[in-house]
Amino acid sequence: MTPFEVSETDRLLTTTRSVRRRLDLDRPVPREIVEETLEIAVQAPTANNHQNWRWLVISDPAVKEKIAEMTRASWLFHRNDVWTNAGRRRNTAQARRNNESVVALAETIARVPILVIPCVLGRPPDIEAIDAAWRERMSTKPPQDPGHHVRLGPMRASIFYGSIFPAIWSFQLALRSRGLGSTITCMHIPHERQVGELLGIPTGVTQVCMIPVAYTVGTDFRPADRVGAKERTYWERWEA
Repeated sequence: MTPFEVSETDRLLTTTRSVRRRLDLDRPVPREIVEETLEIAVQAPTANNHQNWRWLVISDPAVKEKIAEMTRASWLFHRNDVWTNAGRRRNTAQARRNNESVVALAETIARVPILVIPCVLGRPPDIEAIDAAWRERMSTKPPQDPGHHVRLGPMRASIFYGSIFPAIWSFQLALRSRGLGSTITCMHIPHERQVGELLGIPTGVTQVCMIPVAYTVGTDFRPADRVGAKERTYWERWEA
């Protein structure tokens, strides 16, 4: 006997989508729902049990409008850059649909009932600086020392972001199981300093992304059109 109903677990995991156009902008989201789902989120794994996440929940319409203005400005620059540098790759039916949904969110994000900004205490690791410091530390070691082959920078970066995204996904799954939708957007990040000043976030804290939260218009979400895992999975060696 399995510890969970596998079919229901799989349905939750495969139908939790990035919801942008089907967010119910008029139905309030109770505070207790947000608190309940965040309690579930913080059960996610975190490196070295740091639990150095912070969650900023925004419901004030005036504040949301200010964030929305910065989000829309960032989206325009990002859209122009992406479509210029990757025009052919982006000019597919699926890419156009995705673009339309992002545009819809940018236009309505101020009306989304709840915006959540997951944060991490500290700033993202400087990979090159960490590796340079390590090389300097190893400069007095004999050539045969295995430490000469070590690079700590990528690991530190992986730990930094890897300690918050499992919790973000758990939050989204908990929302979905209660009839709410969400998506991850990073469109406010180019204005991180201004958003930080608006919300009182210290400069030593990293805003990882923003999660719009609302009840969904309908719940009939389906698995996405993905390339099968078997086609992108290698065993024992790359491309094997």
